[in-house]
Amino acid sequence: MNPLLSDTLLPNEPRIADPLQHTLTERFLLPALPGLRALLEELRARVDPVLSARVPARLGQPYPRGQGLHITQAVHEAIRRVDAGTLPPRTADGFAALAAFHAHGGSLRHVWGALRGTHFHHAFLFGTLLVDVAADAIAGGGGKVGIVPFRQARFTPVRDHRHYALLARSAWHATVYPNHVLPTAAPYAPLIVLVPGGSVRIESDAAYMHELALASGFTSSADALKGPAMPPALFRLIADTLGKADIATAADPVQGQRDGLALCARYRDGHRRAGDLGHVRALELLGKANSLLATLQVAVSQQRAA
Repeated sequence: MNPLLSDTLLPNEPRIADPLQHTLTERFLLPALPGLRALLEELRARVDPVLSARVPARLGQPYPRGQGLHITQAVHEAIRRVDAGTLPPRTADGFAALAAFHAHGGSLRHVWGALRGTHFHHAFLFGTLLVDVAADAIAGGGGKVGIVPFRQARFTPVRDHRHYALLARSAWHATVYPNHVLPTAAPYAPLIVLVPGGSVRIESDAAYMHELALASGFTSSADALKGPAMPPALFRLIADTLGKADIATAADPVQGQRDGLALCARYRDGHRRAGDLGHVRALELLGKANSLLATLQVAVSQQRAA
């Protein structure tokens, strides 16, 4: 079964599963769009000075480039803390409409997915509106705040780990390989990503991608593991880096692929669930491994994988 066709939403999945959201959006949000935009622009203006001073540059790019997650989280928190009595009239109207929408069952969700088929991005789904408070986090994004009907936004769920790899190549100019080095984490994190100007990482530790692996019966991870192996020298470098902390790795890519695929099948047949002991241990191992791999910086001249 395709997990994206399920009635249950994955964490941060950009999809509208509740038909009631259409009615509530038309009733409360569409008449108040100017005020809603004013509210979000005001909140974005409040969080920018704090974030620009606190958040490290991402891949050498100045704020707000690459900071969609931090901006979206900060605006979300700012919405929760709004004192309506301090807002100017039009902004207050936007907040009142948003509050009424939510009180009547309107959905306010932080979503993550593929924007225009080329980039990962964070935004909100307010009912049936895609609300992007970090539109300038992507080069060529234009203004800071965008509000469009979700059906027009070209904002789609990440389908599987192969799709994730394609987006990583497009968005980050990354080189992506199957995770044949650390097979014990491969069912949950089946990719190794090298981002120019960044570090080597075993991906992905996003809640959405972990749930997608589980919901697909680990077929998404298994498909990714069947890809071509990384060069032997790179395999040895990553394995040796992890070995310094006594993290057990595969002897070579052939063994790593075989063991990773076997674990995918075992976890599928064992009906693994989110939050079970195996999942928790995989997350702990992944965090430890990526902390070590952060020392392996990728040259900006790193060539994109074919």
